[in-house]
Amino acid sequence: MVLWFREINGNPEGEPLYSFDARGRSKGHELTWSAYGRRAFFVTATDPAELSVANITERDEGTYRCRVDFRNSPTRNVRVNLTVIVPPERPVIFNSERRDTTNLIQPYNEGDNVVLLCEVRGGRPRPWVKWFLENELLDESYEVGENGVTVNRLMLPNVGRQHLHARLMCQASNLPTIPYQAKVVVLDINLRPTAVTITTRERHLEYNKTYEIECKAQGSRPLAVISWWKGTHHIRHQDKQSESDGVTLSVLKFVPSIEDDGKYLTCRAENPAIADSTIEDKWLLNVEYQPLVSIKMGTTLKPDDIKEGDDVYFECEVMANPKVYRLVWYHDGAEISHNQSAGVILSDRSLVLRGITRAAAGSYTCLAANSQGKSGSNAVQLSVM
Repeated sequence: MVLWFREINGNPEGEPLYSFDARGRSKGHELTWSAYGRRAFFVTATDPAELSVANITERDEGTYRCRVDFRNSPTRNVRVNLTVIVPPERPVIFNSERRDTTNLIQPYNEGDNVVLLCEVRGGRPRPWVKWFLENELLDESYEVGENGVTVNRLMLPNVGRQHLHARLMCQASNLPTIPYQAKVVVLDINLRPTAVTITTRERHLEYNKTYEIECKAQGSRPLAVISWWKGTHHIRHQDKQSESDGVTLSVLKFVPSIEDDGKYLTCRAENPAIADSTIEDKWLLNVEYQPLVSIKMGTTLKPDDIKEGDDVYFECEVMANPKVYRLVWYHDGAEISHNQSAGVILSDRSLVLRGITRAAAGSYTCLAANSQGKSGSNAVQLSVM
């Protein structure tokens, strides 16, 4: 006859748990009794025979005594201590605001410090709690709070592009032989644009002609927002903007004016979610146009008080890109030639008439020409007394 007891409160006799009585009975017809119901049964096919208890709980821990009564031998007693290992519960991960990341995936900005709390309840003995980045151990320090919860606080500094979609795993276990409990969060990170390029750059632009200027931005997540600037002024009109495969493409319809020559056209890309994420590419505009020409009499002269024998000079003011290759003066529609002996001097963009006669009276104009065309000036009337 085999009897199993569980010792309670130091009572050496203990509480009966199971009996197996084979006296006067054939194999397979033994009498059994169990305080555990169907959770416990006696196995005689093994050597030695053993008591099997299913679905062990923490309450089953204690000292068990097996008593074997023989027909012709003394009774034998054997004691064994049963220690029940209680696995920890599955970890729960909170962010720095103690929001459960199971229900909230918070995107971080590039350069942020990620702070996460991994909390584990239960476990006997006390579990260890560790953080892993993919398969690399990050942090194995943990502490036990006042409520008995085991906590590992992770601080991952300066997250960046290399951490996008990385798996952070919190593991908890209390014995190497017991499978660990784990919880995983995947990092979602807003990234700065890495490059912005004006891809269509003409060597020179023609005044009042329509151009399509293309700009491409890369590396931003979510995709970059592109804006155009001329000098310090924002150009609000964009013909089209498209996004695909991490690239933002913007096309600007641009009609250059004469005033745009020498200014910078700027394409800016930014991630609105990240402060100070703007990068830009600049293009110095070279706008070509035919000359703008005007003529004026010397500032020291009095147009109403010019008489024979006076010296008179005119200035031809020209604004042009590219440079003027020809400048011509006219008197009453006839081209003026340099004749120093006759007192007609052409110098750069000025005309000097020395010791004039009444024949010098009339209308004076100038004409300038460059590769974009030629333009005539206004007319200045010279009266001679």
